[in-house]
Amino acid sequence: ANFRSSLALLVACRVLRAVGEPAMRSVSLAALVAAVGRAQLAGASSDGGGLRGATNRSLSGVAASVDVGSGVLHDHFVLKRRYDLAAGPEADFEIEEHSDEFLTHSCSDYTNDGSTVFSRDGNLVLKVASAGKSGKSLNSGRIMSKESYRYGLFTFTAKVPKCNYVWPAIWLLPGNKDGQGPYGTWPCSGEIDVLETVHDQSFGTFNVVAGYGTSSDGCYPQAQMSCNTCKPTYCTSTTMNSQSQADRYFVQPTNCEAGDTSWEEHTFVLNWQPDELTTWIDPVMSWDAQGNLVKVEPKAEPAAAKGMQTWKTYKRQSTPTWLGVGNYHQQCFPVEAGADAP
Repeated sequence: ANFRSSLALLVACRVLRAVGEPAMRSVSLAALVAAVGRAQLAGASSDGGGLRGATNRSLSGVAASVDVGSGVLHDHFVLKRRYDLAAGPEADFEIEEHSDEFLTHSCSDYTNDGSTVFSRDGNLVLKVASAGKSGKSLNSGRIMSKESYRYGLFTFTAKVPKCNYVWPAIWLLPGNKDGQGPYGTWPCSGEIDVLETVHDQSFGTFNVVAGYGTSSDGCYPQAQMSCNTCKPTYCTSTTMNSQSQADRYFVQPTNCEAGDTSWEEHTFVLNWQPDELTTWIDPVMSWDAQGNLVKVEPKAEPAAAKGMQTWKTYKRQSTPTWLGVGNYHQQCFPVEAGADAP
């Protein structure tokens, strides 16, 4: 499925603190088309928002694959588009207006009144701006790109807010806020989480989210698979695991008591290929004389990381939760779904 990048500034419901200005700042949001063996390519990225629609041709004719031991990627990537974030968010992004209560279940109300999503000093800003009308939420920002993409390598630079139980997210979603795609609504058509981080966490989580329709609430064997396009019941199949570090990559130490209310500016890089997804934080990138990106490698591991890597990769054949939705796509969408669906 083609995905749109989605940037959101959620607020965890655990604590509604005094409203400040936790702003996610994208200084250079650049989408690069990867060397994949397809005539039509597209990529999705965003600090939680979305990007749509593209065609191009692979340079090398093969999918760009990451070495799982070193995290190094060698290939040729041609710059497809660099986003002008000073032009105003409406040029390339849809600014969302809805409550998050029944979506991600945060205490955010997304608004489009100019106070929560705007451009400033050449940057795109998402801001927790004020108290919601109900008194039980905060008005915040979420965007989705107007273009959508399938496969590619993407870079986005952001200053990410921390503390005060803010919950910044960079997602890739098909369709709309409900994740409506070719295999059904969320989670049947998939989701890629480049970044989720909450409050004082020193790390980001990188997740592959998928799912399948079920005959009743729950997953197999409690519920049987159904071709109901995830409405009204479904099973979520995700790499997210709060009990381990398997879905995490280290960003930087965070001390809310010392006033560390945002991370420094960092560059997040996503490589999305058939059967493989990789995210790096501040990797070392190399270009050739023609300006093509030819190498991505993890940065040196900071001492504060204490063994946590600064990159993470998922390959479909070694990711049980990704493989676990295969029967749904094969049985319910035998013509539409490829092996790497969703």
